[in-house]
Amino acid sequence: MNNIPEYTVSQLNKSIKDLLEENYSYLKLVGETGSITIASSGHVYFSIKENDEVISCICWKGSYENLQVQIEEGAEYSFYGRITSYSKFGRSVYQLIIDQVEYSGTGSILKLIEDRKKELSLLGLFDDDKKKKLPKYPKSIGVLTSSAGSVIHDIIHRISERFPVTQIKVFPISVQGKNSHIEIIDFLDLIENHDSKDFLKPDLIIFARGGGSLEELMPFNEPDLIKRVFKLKIPNISAIGHDTDYTLLDYVSDLRAPTPTAAAEIAVPDKNYLLNQIQDLQLKLNQSIEQKYLSIEQLLLKFKNSVNYFSNSIKDVENKLSKINSENLKIVNNFFYDKSNFFNDILIRLQENSPKQKIFEIQSKIVYINNNNKTLILNKFKIFSQKLYLLNKILNTSSIEKNLKKGYAILKSENQIIKSIKTLKKLNNFDVTLKDGVMSVKKKL
Repeated sequence: MNNIPEYTVSQLNKSIKDLLEENYSYLKLVGETGSITIASSGHVYFSIKENDEVISCICWKGSYENLQVQIEEGAEYSFYGRITSYSKFGRSVYQLIIDQVEYSGTGSILKLIEDRKKELSLLGLFDDDKKKKLPKYPKSIGVLTSSAGSVIHDIIHRISERFPVTQIKVFPISVQGKNSHIEIIDFLDLIENHDSKDFLKPDLIIFARGGGSLEELMPFNEPDLIKRVFKLKIPNISAIGHDTDYTLLDYVSDLRAPTPTAAAEIAVPDKNYLLNQIQDLQLKLNQSIEQKYLSIEQLLLKFKNSVNYFSNSIKDVENKLSKINSENLKIVNNFFYDKSNFFNDILIRLQENSPKQKIFEIQSKIVYINNNNKTLILNKFKIFSQKLYLLNKILNTSSIEKNLKKGYAILKSENQIIKSIKTLKKLNNFDVTLKDGVMSVKKKL
């Protein structure tokens, strides 16, 4: 028993710590990230697990800021670091101090991207009906890419060659690394919120970078960036990597280009094509104008002929109307003259035959007639008186009695006066009236 080594607690803890650090000075640990806690100091605490096995980890603030990977819970990574032990709350524990993190392999990266894609797709971030229409002739294009390398030069050259009137604004970003997606988000905020009059806000934004591995393209799969691009009001094109490279940014952007150069070609029209179109349109316009001119000339000629025809027709009509008007005017004048004479005659007749005048005339005539009648009656009466006197005198001198007294006799037969001897000869009986009476005489046979 005397050969058994003896330690104090601190000695044993230190011995274990030295042993661990000596035997596991630097190692690579593959596993799935557990819950992650970022302390106020900036240090990051998390665990690495495999099935039910767990090991605690810490990443100091400086190391965490230099990580090339944005670690998240539930993802599998390759962790690089060293083992150490320490006493915590009266207990001895050991942990892994992490100074670098990498994706553990293509399979784990693809699984992470697919999980993110499903989650974001359920939120409607990739729906086609949410896509914005690209401007046909952009005045300004903002390009978010690395300021170094051939990508930006290819884009500038291609846009300038195709449509030189478009302004190009370069917003330099880190196209890989843990914080590159944060830079992109900051630039998008700056672009949309910039209200300076000197700043021409881009009509279109291009996200671009050259090809790279899955790990290098991971910033363009970050959910925070995808959500920010979805909210972006400016139409945008994703041109990340080569034709076979796909990122979640491709799905959320309004359009995906297979390469940065293709994005430049999509962003602006080709000036040569436009010039050809303009020339064709100009030719068609000239032909159309010429055709219109000819049509108008023909119309004017027809119009001129029509005007001459209608002018002559109008003259004829005017002459006819003038003649008709003169005749009608003469007729109307005669009509009104006759009517005037007629009404003047009626007026005269009315004046002549007015009741008052008639009454006056009748009264005068009555007076005249009355006077004439009086005179006539008096004259008639006088004449009748004279005649009556004469007749009376004649009667008195010619009466039967006076004639009988003178010796005349009246012979009658059956009260008929016998006026001739011939009649008397035929009678056998007759009466003789004398002064003193009547005597009947009978012939003897």
